[in-house]
Amino acid sequence: RTLTPKPRNRQLRVVPLQTGDTAPFFSLVGTPGNWQASLRSPEPPATAVSVLELIRDKPLVISFYCPCWGRYAEPFLHKLIRLHESLRAAGAELLVFSNESPRSLDRQNGPIAFPVAHDATFSVARQFGVYSDDNPVWDRVSGISEDVFTPALYVLDGNRRITYHFLDDNFEGNLAPEAV
Repeated sequence: RTLTPKPRNRQLRVVPLQTGDTAPFFSLVGTPGNWQASLRSPEPPATAVSVLELIRDKPLVISFYCPCWGRYAEPFLHKLIRLHESLRAAGAELLVFSNESPRSLDRQNGPIAFPVAHDATFSVARQFGVYSDDNPVWDRVSGISEDVFTPALYVLDGNRRITYHFLDDNFEGNLAPEAV
C-alpha cells in the first residue's frame, strides 16, 4: 500500500492569538458533558451555548488539552484540575477543548470536574491559532505522531478580549496557575 502525504503550504505560518487579541466566536452544541465545538453564527440553535453567553457574567479561561501529548499530558491535566478549583473560588470558569470526547477523557482519567468540549475537527483550535494542517505539532516535537493542537490557555474578559495567554509551542514550558 502506498502512502501519499497531504500537500502542505509551509509558507503559511499560523500565528496563535495573544494577550490583547479578540477571541473568535464559537458555540458549544449539545449538552454539558457532551459538548461539541462549533463555529456557528452568533444566532446558534436552541441547544447551543455561545461564547457570548459564557463570558456574560464572569471571566472565562479557555485551554486546549490532548491526552496524546505523551509525558506532557498528565502534568498539564493536573494543573488544569488545580486551576479549575482556584478559578471557581475566584468566580471564573474553565472550559477545555480537546480532540477527545468528554466521555473518552472520563474513561482515561476518571471524572473531570470542569467542562470539556470536543473539538474533533480542530475548528476552534484553528481560530485560536493553536492548530495548523500546514505546521503540525508532530513535525516539530519528537514523540508526538498524531494531529494535535499546541498546549495553550487564554483568559477572556466580557468583551472576548484576551487578557492573558499561555502558549507552549515546544512542549517545554510550565503552566503557572498562579499567573492565571
